[in-house]
Amino acid sequence: MKGEQLMKIKTICAWCGAFISETGFPATKNFQVLAKDGVMISHGICPTCRLAIEAKYGLNKNGGDKNV
Repeated sequence: MKGEQLMKIKTICAWCGAFISETGFPATKNFQVLAKDGVMISHGICPTCRLAIEAKYGLNKNGGDKNV
């Protein structure tokens, strides 16, 4: 909606700290309490770290993306 305040959610890699994405969502009542400088931080895993972890622990050897 026009004039609606948006909150930003920035996703960074939990392993290396690399930027993954930033998305805007409609602001919630308390988002400023959870945000730092108006941006909320979420964590994920970047493709580089995912490949390194799969190789290190022998994951994904059977193919597919199923959670086991």
